[in-house]
Parts: sequence; C-alpha cells; structure tokens
Amino acid sequence: MDRVSRYTPPLEDLRFLLGQVLDVSRLFNYDAYAHADQDLAEAVLTGAARYASEALAPLNAIGDEQGSRLENGRVRTPQGFPAVYRALADGGWIGLDMPAEHGGQALPLVLQAAYAEMINGACVSFGMLPLMQRAAARLLIAHAGEELAAAFAPRLVAGDWGATICISEPQAGSDVGRISTRAAQDAKGVWRVTGSKIFITYGDQDFTPQILHLLLARTPDAPPGTRGLSLFVVPARVLDANGEPGAANGVSVARVEHKMGLKASPTCVMDFDNALAYPVGAAGAGMRCMFTMVNTMRLEVAMQGVAIAGAATARAMEYAAERCQGGPSGQPAVPLTSHADVVRMLFEMRALTEGFRALTLQAAYCLDVARAADDEKARAEALALAEWLLPVCKAGGSEAGFRVANLAVQIFGGHGYVCDSGVEQYVRDARVMAIYEGANGIQALDLVTRKLGADAALRYRLFAAAVGKDLAAAAADNPLAAALKDALADLESASDWMLEQLRAAPRNAEAGATAYLQLAGLVGVGWMWLRMSAAAGTQLADAKRATARFYGEHLLSETGSLLRRIQAGSATLDSLTPGELCRYPG
Repeated sequence: MDRVSRYTPPLEDLRFLLGQVLDVSRLFNYDAYAHADQDLAEAVLTGAARYASEALAPLNAIGDEQGSRLENGRVRTPQGFPAVYRALADGGWIGLDMPAEHGGQALPLVLQAAYAEMINGACVSFGMLPLMQRAAARLLIAHAGEELAAAFAPRLVAGDWGATICISEPQAGSDVGRISTRAAQDAKGVWRVTGSKIFITYGDQDFTPQILHLLLARTPDAPPGTRGLSLFVVPARVLDANGEPGAANGVSVARVEHKMGLKASPTCVMDFDNALAYPVGAAGAGMRCMFTMVNTMRLEVAMQGVAIAGAATARAMEYAAERCQGGPSGQPAVPLTSHADVVRMLFEMRALTEGFRALTLQAAYCLDVARAADDEKARAEALALAEWLLPVCKAGGSEAGFRVANLAVQIFGGHGYVCDSGVEQYVRDARVMAIYEGANGIQALDLVTRKLGADAALRYRLFAAAVGKDLAAAAADNPLAAALKDALADLESASDWMLEQLRAAPRNAEAGATAYLQLAGLVGVGWMWLRMSAAAGTQLADAKRATARFYGEHLLSETGSLLRRIQAGSATLDSLTPGELCRYPG
C-alpha cells in the first residue's frame, strides 16, 4: 500500500474564527489595512487551501521518504519541492503580511497565520523556508541600514533569495552567550566572519540562487556573554556589481543532519571561512536585533503545532467514522465512533486543535491591532496582550500538536504505527516544535519572569480582564462558564503566589514555571471555547458547544492540580544533589 499523503484544509473553522469570533473585518477600518476587505480575505483562504491540498500535500510523504541530502557539497531537496516552491513564490504568498514598500501585500498578520496553518498542515518541512524568509526580512527592515534593507529585503519577500537564522553552535544552544564565531575587519575595513553554526534550517537548498545567513558573531574586544554579540548578514555568494549572486563567499555545508522528523527540511552544520559579512544594527546589539523576530517565530511555531494537530484530527475523524471494530457477538462490527473511549479521544483532539487555533489567531489579531490601531493606548494594550499570549501559544500549540498526533496514532491502532497510513509522520514532525525557537521550558520562564513579573503584571492583568469580561457576558446556561470561572480563580491564585516568589524565593518560581504556563494555556483555550460556543451559528452550534462542554469537564478540571504543583515550590527538586539525581542504579 502506498503511503497516504493528503490534507483537508480547515476552511470552515477558519472562516468561523475570522468572521464570527475575531471579526477581522474591523481590521479593514484601519488605514494600514484599508486596501483589503472580506472578499480579499476569502480569496487568501481559498487560494491557500487549494495550493496546500493540491500542490503541496502530495509531496509530504515523498519528502519524508527521500529527505534532503548533501551531494558534492550542495543540498538537494526531495523530488518536486523546487517546482512547488517556485509556484509559491510566484504567487506572492511569501509576502502576504510584509510591507508594501518592500514588495509585500501588507495584509493583516491574522490572515498570514491562517495561510500558514494550511501550508504547514500540508507539509511542515516545506513551510520552514518561507518562515525564515519572512523573519529575516522583518529583521533587516527593522535594523539594517536603508541601503542594505532595500537591497536584500525585497528579494526575500519575493522569494527570489532564501534566508537562514544562524545562532546555535556546538557549545552554545540555548546558552547563546557562549557563542564563539568571530567577526573582524580585514585590511580594507571589510567585515569577515569565521566559525561554525549548527541546526541551521535550510542552510542550503536548490530553490534559490542566493541565501542570506543572519548570523550572530563576536567582534574583537567584545565583552563576554550576549552583550558581546553583533549581528551580520552573510550572503552565500558575493554580490557582483549589479547586486546579483556571484562567486562563492566562504560558506559551506559540513553536514546535513539525520533527524527524527522534518526530513525534507535540511538542517545543516554550516562553516564560515573568512566570509564577507555586512553588519546589521549597532555593535553588541545582536541579541536585541534578533528579538525583532521573536513574535514572527513564536507565532509561526504555535501555528505549526496547530497545523499538525488539525491534519491529524481530520485523518482520525475520517478513519474512526469508517473503520469498524467490536460490537455485540454475532452482529456486524460497529464503527470506532461507537466506542466511548474513541469518542473521548476525538473530543480531546478537537478541543485542543480548535482551541489553540483560536488562541493563536487571537494573538495574531492582537499584533495587527498593535501595528495598525489609531489610538496609542489601544496599540500598547494589544501588544501587551499579544506578548502574554505568544509564549503560551508557542508552548501550548507545539505540545498540543504532539499530543493530538499521538492520539491519531492511537485511534488508527496498528495501522497508525506503520508508515502506510501517514499519521506516524505527524508525531515525528511535531516533536521538535517544543524544542526549537525557544524550548518550552524557556517559554515558561519567559512567561513568569518577563511577562508576569514585569510592569506590575500588566500583561497578565489585561489577559485576566479580557477573560473576565467575556465570563460576565456569558449566557447563564453556558456549561463552560462555571468551569472557566473556577480555572481563572486558580490562575489568579497561582499568579499571586508566583509574584511573591519572584520577590522572595525566585527558585520556587522557576520550579513552578512550566506548570504555570500550562495553567495559563488551559485558561486561554477555555476563554476561546467560551467565545466560540457563544458565536457558533446553527451549522456549527452543536459540535462547538458539545466540545466546549467537554473542554470544561475533562481539561479545565486540571487547573486545580496544576495550582498545587506550582505551589509545591522547589524543595523536592532540590532534595537530591546533582550527583545523586543522575546516578543511574544500574
């Protein structure tokens, strides 16, 4: 049996969320988005759905089977990938939300996020490169000089050139301050970079003739730690007099990693040998410049998790409705949907997928308001709420993708464990999402220390107020409202405790950070289910309200145990020495 490689775009749910829950038409009243309207939004959704399901999805299994490989020093991507990439770039899809002055369409980020779900749901390995291009273009526009940005950003937005983000080194993964790659000026005053980088997504590819490497390096006499890091753009090929790629620039691929998943996306070890480089931003400001990309990257990884969850859920629902197993002896076998535990798993898949889809789109909507609103206070509050939601979405969405993919394999049973069904690939592809672009433990620390602990907990207060406002407006017979009210009270208790520990015993706050992030995620998704159940029309009402009720009964009930875990502090974690903890009793 050939491997199944198909994708069902969640068009109905995206239309519901964008139209009835978020009401994105309000964005078109802002000057920044006045050139767009509902008809254009619908064209984006239907066009992306068609491209994802017809052109891209058939490559998902091919990409997983063939992988990207290193041949004669260059990466070769799987069969069909370059042609499908060219169609994406020629269609203008890479620049959906990018500024018009740099060749983009300047559409709302929330539309780009909806598009991104469908691209990643069809083939997440493919979706990694457009993400790098958008992130790099945003960084250059924000921090490069006008001449450099004008030369490079439009080529990325158009998809003519590729891009990478080069941070990690063998001794410096999340510990960025230990980066040792060096940048120095030669006798002519030209900057040159020498060093090695690891885990570089699309470090090389056969889609574009040029790749721009956005790279952190340490300059001579720079102080230790992150304060000594500067940002450079290093083209794979030196630019000729016309600004086109010319001779090689001392950039080479040492290895393409063999990975658990995302096999079509080449993850490279890159060597830079006296490569010509252009400084971006001020000396020593490399990390601050890189943080420009945080919103772009975290939002997209959250949507990657949602995309995997959505693809896996669609496949599981289809299989459960058709596959017959069990039932009374002597009678025909019954569909899997006749079994309560299978129904429980399907409800959980829907609750997590649709809930995190809504929450991630809400974060994107907030970023749009922060960018475009006329009122300064509205912009500031929208940005603060988005900053609260982003680590919750990145961690929660990535973990939901893995959890839902595992449930899909469980529903398929033995057929899910073998490769023919195609669902085991979802598990493998999703696993890394909790690791890259800031491991989820780092997201938890960020939420507690930088989001909750800063500015008198402003970001949390805005979030809690938004949830409370919708709770106050909820119908008396909404079965989710009471559960969400209790969950919000647990989060309030946890937040008060965390704020006290940040002042008095930071180690306790660190110990409970992951549980706190999970609690915030449960409340955030519960907030979305409250809104979805209220907004659901006749076509979606039964399914949405039943899933909202399931969420309240089966998932929100976890907040009490999370609160107890948070308040346990670090005493047990610190009860063994590192030597005792890591002594394997073998």
